Amino acid sequence: MRTRWTVTAAVAGSAALLALTGTSAHAAETERAAAPAAPPKVLNTQVHAWLQANVRAEPNTGSEILSYVSPGNTYSAICWTYGENVTLAGYTSSKWVLIDRTWPRQNGYVSAIALSGDSTGGVPNRC
Repeated sequence: MRTRWTVTAAVAGSAALLALTGTSAHAAETERAAAPAAPPKVLNTQVHAWLQANVRAEPNTGSEILSYVSPGNTYSAICWTYGENVTLAGYTSSKWVLIDRTWPRQNGYVSAIALSGDSTGGVPNRC
């Protein structure tokens, strides 16, 4: 086991005092492990629309329409969640993706069916 040594110097009058203290590498690692870590920052995912679909206030077709996604355009997505089952272009899914709309507008949900990629439009983060 490795020991980390610390030298502390103090001057008292004309005499210098030296103190030598040691801590094991294991103890130092334990102290670092006990400190709370900052939560990891999750980055937005770029998604691509292949269908036109409404962006809604909640993940259901009864909520307010905030805007829409258009085929061929790229959008910034925050996460995905489950919501109302919807059918678009012959596909049915209950997965919705939260679109990060430009400030100061409200973020909104679009059916993952409208996005290219896997069943979540390529968004790995669940809301």
